[in-house]
Amino acid sequence: MFVIGLDIGSTTTKATVLNNDRKILSYEIVPTGANMVEAEKQAFSAVLEKANLDRNQITNIISSGYGRERSQYAKGQITEIKAMAIGAEYIFPGVKTLIDVGGQDNKAIKIREGKVQDFKLNDKCAAGTGRFLELISQVLQIPIEEMSNEAKKTRSFSSLSKTCAVFAQTEVINLLSQGSSAAEIIQGSYEFIAKRVLSMATSLRIEQPIVLSGGVAKSESLVKMFNKISNLKVKVPDEPQLLGAIGSAIHGLS
Repeated sequence: MFVIGLDIGSTTTKATVLNNDRKILSYEIVPTGANMVEAEKQAFSAVLEKANLDRNQITNIISSGYGRERSQYAKGQITEIKAMAIGAEYIFPGVKTLIDVGGQDNKAIKIREGKVQDFKLNDKCAAGTGRFLELISQVLQIPIEEMSNEAKKTRSFSSLSKTCAVFAQTEVINLLSQGSSAAEIIQGSYEFIAKRVLSMATSLRIEQPIVLSGGVAKSESLVKMFNKISNLKVKVPDEPQLLGAIGSAIHGLS
């Protein structure tokens, strides 16, 4: 028995193949871009090829995420919140809090044995999301995947005060004109994200173990900032964007 889990997000589309023993056989992450259907097709085809499987060998396909209802392949759907909770429990058994910094929104989820107990969602503003970092990256002209290494050049940071992602761009330009370095501004951006997300999560009375997921969790410097501000030790999956796809696949095995 083989299942495919799909997580069709606004920024990236993820797919993974699991066998009956819940072993991950392959996964793929592609940019969603403007064509959600094409992104799903690319991810779906890639995981089949990597797992050396044909489509007729797939028993079930479950989708989650922003575009789950537009899936061309799924036989069923679950919410992204539920999928991510299942995926977090799979990677870190006993996890009690999941904090996800997505491309367009942030989520804080309280979990017990892989089941959602409560959650908070910020989907009204780009501040504190992956999109926020993209905007900062554009102003600094530093690729987003290189920002973490740039941040390591300093221990000080220039704090950002604007709560709007668009206005933050102007603030970054002002900081540059005042002599702040790119590294200091990036560290300030990480501080801003950590404080904003932790403020949302604190309302849930977060408990350890805590898992941090989403594309920005790949940033070592951002993870360090989370730990510094919260005085907690967050766990990060090897591939922090895959929790929704993994959870969808596990749901498909049930």
